[in-house]
Amino acid sequence: MTLTSLFTPRARLGLVVACLATLAACASVPPPTDLMARAQDQLNAAHQAKASIYAPVDFDFAKQRFAAAQAAMQAKKYKDARDMANESLADGQLAQTRAELAALRKAIRAQKAENTRLKQQLLQPAPAPTSSAGAADDNNGVPSQMTLPAAPAAPASAASTGDVQ
Repeated sequence: MTLTSLFTPRARLGLVVACLATLAACASVPPPTDLMARAQDQLNAAHQAKASIYAPVDFDFAKQRFAAAQAAMQAKKYKDARDMANESLADGQLAQTRAELAALRKAIRAQKAENTRLKQQLLQPAPAPTSSAGAADDNNGVPSQMTLPAAPAAPASAASTGDVQ
């Protein structure tokens, strides 16, 4: 019995598949440096959107997952690093979106309060004039804050030489 007779074509195929699977399992995953950079940029964007104030839980999750991704990168566990970086990216986007939403809601509340104040101011009755109505007539209908110069007095000669009939 020869060595080639022990390995039938089917057995040879199985051996080749097993060798290829072993090689594929040993092949290293490339480090996810681009993904790590995107996750870091997303954390910065969430920080700029004040996620630490408006969405602190989501922002903390994103930071924790990014720290785990960095630790996996240091340990050369690139698959774990990629997974953690993807989760950090998603959590960072969620934190940024929630922070932007909260900031917009705050601005809307402030605008509504200002609109209410202005509406109340417009609906208040006009303040009563401080001077009497007769004084307003003396100023020819001009508000009392603005006074017109007095009308010139009639010449004395015309007043004393009135025609008497």
